[in-house]
Amino acid sequence: MPNPNQVVGRARVKIDGQLYDTGKGNTTLEPGGPMREEVEGDYTAGSFRRSVKGSKLSFAALTNPAFSAVAFGAIEDATVSIEFDNGRSYVIRHAWAEGTPPMKTDGTADCVLMGPAAEEVR
Repeated sequence: MPNPNQVVGRARVKIDGQLYDTGKGNTTLEPGGPMREEVEGDYTAGSFRRSVKGSKLSFAALTNPAFSAVAFGAIEDATVSIEFDNGRSYVIRHAWAEGTPPMKTDGTADCVLMGPAAEEVR
């Protein structure tokens, strides 16, 4: 069990069981799920309507020889697991790549995956 004072600092990203090397410490998960949107009335406040938002995972993949931007961009129905170093883990089922990620000369590619709401794994 991690120290109760530890916050997220690193993440492991697996796509269909394959570990992707991440860099820069900027992995971002928007888990999605139930949302409440404010609805303003003419004379009243405090109303809302419910909706469901999908998940979004953004990370910088290291562009080592094993990484293919074209193969990443072709992802359409993947199981993605995200393990944070504070002990929390999430799964996104039936995820897809937003598109082919741009590769940069700093050794990374900006990868984005989207899908249904992420599930927290205990």
